[in-house]
Amino acid sequence: MNRQIVTISARAAAFTVVCNACARAMHEPGWSGATFAGHLDPDLESGTFLCRRGHEVQVVRERGGESQQAIEAA
Repeated sequence: MNRQIVTISARAAAFTVVCNACARAMHEPGWSGATFAGHLDPDLESGTFLCRRGHEVQVVRERGGESQQAIEAA
């Protein structure tokens, strides 16, 4: 399974995201069963969270207006 990475804004603490693994596994339309909420303390740059079905989702914070994917690609 691919690791899911979600980027949140530099000032965000709380977030709600869609777990891609849950969304793919769902047989019914809509995202409501695939979303989960979390909290990343402002002093942390990243964290690993589990959705309600146990899939790992890494949440990273943007740095200075650049997304984490842009930083990793450099």
